[in-house]
Amino acid sequence: MRAVVLALLLVPGAAQADALQDRVLAVARATSPDRYAFRRTTAIERSGAARKVVVESFDPRLASDARWTLVSVDGRAPTSKEVAEARKMKRGPTPSYHEIAKWFGGPASVTPAGPGRFLYRFARLPAGAIKIGSHDASPDTMAEALVNATAAIPFVERVRLRSTKGFRVMLVAKVDAITATGRYRQLADGSVVPDGGTSDTTGSLMGKSGALKVAIGYSDVRAVR
Repeated sequence: MRAVVLALLLVPGAAQADALQDRVLAVARATSPDRYAFRRTTAIERSGAARKVVVESFDPRLASDARWTLVSVDGRAPTSKEVAEARKMKRGPTPSYHEIAKWFGGPASVTPAGPGRFLYRFARLPAGAIKIGSHDASPDTMAEALVNATAAIPFVERVRLRSTKGFRVMLVAKVDAITATGRYRQLADGSVVPDGGTSDTTGSLMGKSGALKVAIGYSDVRAVR
C-alpha cells in the first residue's frame, strides 16, 4: 500500500489506471448486485407538488417481479392502487457497488484528498454507464470518486456526477442539468454497499420549467446469498 501511495503522490494527475484504481475496480466487479436485501427510503421534492416519501424493500431471493415491495408512502400504508402501480414500475439496475465498475476503470486524473484518501476525476464516462430513460448521458457526464485507502480493502466512499450538456427525453421533456452524489459504506467483512445519495435536476416539461430533488437512504442491508 505504501508503494501505491508514493506513486500517487509522485504522479498527481496521471491520466491512466494505477494499482489502487485497479484494486478498487476488481472489488466492484466482483460485487454481486443480487447478494443483499435492503430497505430504501426515497424523499422526492418536485416543483408544484408536495414532498413525497416512499419506503421500499428489496429481496433478491424472491421472483424477479416480486423483489421490490412498497412498504409505505408518506408514513402510511400504501393503497392497493399504489401497490399495483409500484409493481408495474420500470426500474433500472439494482442499487449496488457493482455499478461503479461500469466506469471507474476509465482514464482519470488523481490527486491526494486528505490522509489516506484520493480523488479520481473522470472527464467523461463510457457509453452505457449512465442512462436516463432511452438517453445515454454517459459521454456528457463528469465524475469524481473519493477512494478511502485507509481500509484493509480500499473502496470508493463517495461519488459525484455532473452533467455537462442538456438533452431531451421523449420530445416533451428537456433536462438542463443534473448533479448527483452517492455514498457507500464498508461492512465488517470488507464488502461495500450503498449508503445513500442525492440528485438535483433542472429542466422543463411541456415548456414549463421546474426542478426535481431526490434524497435516498439505505437501511437494513444484509447479505442473503
